[in-house]
Amino acid sequence: MPIGRAQFIAQFAKQALDSRISLFLGAGGSCDVGYPNWAALFAPLAQELQISTSESTNYYQLAQYYVNNFGSAALRQKINERINRNHYQSELLSELLNVGFNNIWTTNFDNALEMNYQKRGILTNKVFKDPDFSNVDLSKRINIFKMNGDVSNLDGIVATQSDFEAYADSHRVMLMFFKRELISNTFLFIGYSFADHLVLDCLSEITRYLGESSNYHYTIMKNDKKDPYFNYFVEDLEKRYHIRVLLVDKYEEIPAVLADLNERIRCKKVFFSGAFSAYNQSIEEYSHGFSRHVASSVLAADYRIVNGIGRRFGTHLIGYATEYLAKEGIKDIERHLIIRPFVAHDSDAEKKKRAGREKIIGQCGAAIFVFGDQDHNGQNNMSGVMEEFEIARQQHKTIIPIAYPGMVSSSIWDMVKQSITEYPYLEGKIDFLTSDYPVDKLAEIIVQILDSVSSSKY
Repeated sequence: MPIGRAQFIAQFAKQALDSRISLFLGAGGSCDVGYPNWAALFAPLAQELQISTSESTNYYQLAQYYVNNFGSAALRQKINERINRNHYQSELLSELLNVGFNNIWTTNFDNALEMNYQKRGILTNKVFKDPDFSNVDLSKRINIFKMNGDVSNLDGIVATQSDFEAYADSHRVMLMFFKRELISNTFLFIGYSFADHLVLDCLSEITRYLGESSNYHYTIMKNDKKDPYFNYFVEDLEKRYHIRVLLVDKYEEIPAVLADLNERIRCKKVFFSGAFSAYNQSIEEYSHGFSRHVASSVLAADYRIVNGIGRRFGTHLIGYATEYLAKEGIKDIERHLIIRPFVAHDSDAEKKKRAGREKIIGQCGAAIFVFGDQDHNGQNNMSGVMEEFEIARQQHKTIIPIAYPGMVSSSIWDMVKQSITEYPYLEGKIDFLTSDYPVDKLAEIIVQILDSVSSSKY
């Protein structure tokens, strides 16, 4: 049976937060950008061959017939004319990139993915032939595995029936690495019809060896109500290949589904804003107590902590979060504790810090504010904590201020309380969010607020 939308979002968001996800982008992903699918790409070839095409046309075979008649160079030239363009912007790709895939596999020749990442200032590593695997970097760059080749190397693309038949020998390392990732990661297939059996053959082999212990993958597909075999095909994908299918009535719904998925992922990430520069015993003691209880409570509730290492408080929070994760036997600490310092020292330092704050807070669903130095005149204008509050408010994040006397967070608390109707999740709880309230109880209140907001959305 197809999976429901809410179930898909809950299950895949969990996988995304644990950083065990990969994307497989088929021709449908490039169509959304403006590139032709295989039917449109090879339609001119069929016309030259004076044959008609249908939904059952084998395009590898069609390309082979074209090469047999006009030569390989003519086929490559036709493909280059249609694919070698600078199309890359689409709502679908934007939402997909926001999910946070580290590895992307695609059968597309175009460079839409690479150009999208370049626009975001993110480095990529493109792999389209076996020797490229010596340069794969699993930790520092986004890896884009182009299984059928790349437009920059048309002689190496997989387009004809003979290319496809030789694939197991010509792309041995590619297939080996792909199978390994199918075992270790959860894939989301977008814009892929599973018609060429490349993926299904790999999954079939894995299932033969691992049986029911093999993990599940996901795909979002348009419901084909006219095809009498479609429901059986969907059932077969789940039962034999462990692919759970979310059906939509039209392709235009997919970006909205992905937007909901991204919001669910953000809801589980909590940004902590706080800092104080001068040593003060009472502030120091409170910072230790608050950090210890809140870090353990938030992490125990399966939220992720995001922090920019604010002076003193950031060190305390990160230290206690790391201690908690170590005691729980969690080795992949960076999946639960995300540290993104805002550092810049050139003439554009403030602008870059602002951009960094906007980006990181934008990836979170909630922001907690505590401490924050006021300037010598008792004003909050120059405070990074206040700037982060303004950003969180502009981005409509869940805001949780903790009032501490004489600190910026107390001013934020006052502003929030005066406009409490704008923060309905704090009604009945705002008076507990102060340094006078026991930190262990305060930590419980914070988790209750986070849970209530999350449950109201899903």
